[in-house]
Amino acid sequence: MSEPATHHDVRPARARDLPLLAAIEDSGVPVFEAVLGDLAGDPLAAPASSGEDRAAQPGFVLVAGDPAVGFAHVRFLESHAHLDQLSVHPDHARRGVGAALLEAAAERAAVKGHGSLTLTTYADIAWNAPFYARHGFVELADDEPRTATQLAISEAEERLGLGRHGRRVWMRRVLRSHRTTAELTAFLPVLDSRPRDVGVLRAVVRRPATGEREVLEVGHLDVADGLVGDSWAARGSRRTPDGSAHPDMQLNVMSHPLAEFLARDPERERLAGDQLFVDLDLSHDNLPAWTELRIGGAGGAVIVVTDQPHNGCAKFIARFGKDAMSFVNGPAGKPRRLRGLCAKIVRSGSIRPGDEVVVVRPQG
Repeated sequence: MSEPATHHDVRPARARDLPLLAAIEDSGVPVFEAVLGDLAGDPLAAPASSGEDRAAQPGFVLVAGDPAVGFAHVRFLESHAHLDQLSVHPDHARRGVGAALLEAAAERAAVKGHGSLTLTTYADIAWNAPFYARHGFVELADDEPRTATQLAISEAEERLGLGRHGRRVWMRRVLRSHRTTAELTAFLPVLDSRPRDVGVLRAVVRRPATGEREVLEVGHLDVADGLVGDSWAARGSRRTPDGSAHPDMQLNVMSHPLAEFLARDPERERLAGDQLFVDLDLSHDNLPAWTELRIGGAGGAVIVVTDQPHNGCAKFIARFGKDAMSFVNGPAGKPRRLRGLCAKIVRSGSIRPGDEVVVVRPQG
């Protein structure tokens, strides 16, 4: 059963609340010591981060009570929201304060457009994983891909030696319902009926930095720089010997009907991470490698479909669910390029949503 409702109001933290947060977090050390023993000199007992430092990070801080007796700090990662800390002063424990903070954090993260909320915690401490499990969090499988930031969080915990006190786990709560395999299968006829020879550019999305998206009314494609203002060159690639940007992966192109179907909300379509979204049959049969896509008429830009694969990853799971990633990477999705395709620019030019996308297949 969940904890009883709290009488403490949950609200966004104000400047006057921030100096209280570190003391609230530190007050939990004796509670851990009652289970784990003396923590003197242990990272678990290290002084907590200041409220000011927490508030300066991308995300939000909620507090319960006035003056605050508990807080939740949620960070916005590149693909989802992450509960960095949930703390309640022991004098106010077992009154539903933590549950109220957790529910408010999940609701606010969902309102901000995030599809899931993650956290790391101890698997076998009662007020850690078992508590979160009662509130809809599910442990991530060991073999589930992790994003770069998730890996960095786990590596930091390992360096601190947090695992000496018990098994650390990742948990996730889905905030928005994801499409199921059955729903995706039923949607295949829609995707298979997309135009084959002349499609339409539906959206242009620039990624100026990790986790950032800008929907453009006009995009400028440059042979050397890719989508101007995008971070393609700075991101680099694991597929090049020196880690530099891959010339055949300047652009990622995805089916707009599929992105629309997965996202459910127009504001979430851009989260797929691709730069161009088109209404066009992207299958290998229709667009073999080195097919040209001419965008915007005779004087427009020209891009070429390359032979580099574009696969679903941990970010795709966080945004659209495990079923979606398995489907786009599976026997139905791979031939259709449901995760999208990689392309490079061979003629610079400006492009706009609504432009025609004309297919010119390689000869021979």
